[in-house]
Amino acid sequence: MTLPCDNFYEFKRFLTNLRDEDDKVIFRLNALLPTASFQNKVDAASNCQKLQSELVGLHQSREQMIERCLEFQKNLLASSADERTRRAAQRTVRSLQQEVNVEKIVRERSNTFFKNKCNPFMDFDAKL
Repeated sequence: MTLPCDNFYEFKRFLTNLRDEDDKVIFRLNALLPTASFQNKVDAASNCQKLQSELVGLHQSREQMIERCLEFQKNLLASSADERTRRAAQRTVRSLQQEVNVEKIVRERSNTFFKNKCNPFMDFDAKL
């Protein structure tokens, strides 16, 4: 699928669907990590590492998509002679800049919960 950088509403819907994975982190961690009675039967460290890799990939992917669309809109803004097109591009640039901030919040929330749940099983010297 191509990235809908020319239509902010489509891009926002696409981004929201991708952020659903972060919303499911709590459920996935609770399902992957053992309770006290099953600690010896489940490799919690391995499960945490797999989920960490997935989260890092998802976060990087979304960040790159936002940056690509932001660059697309900035180029449109710079090359636009029509006032109406310029205003639309300015609004979209502002909205995409807000999405950068939202992405930071989503990432921080997921990482905080992840660290709290996986703390007993992993070394967090490596940055998420």
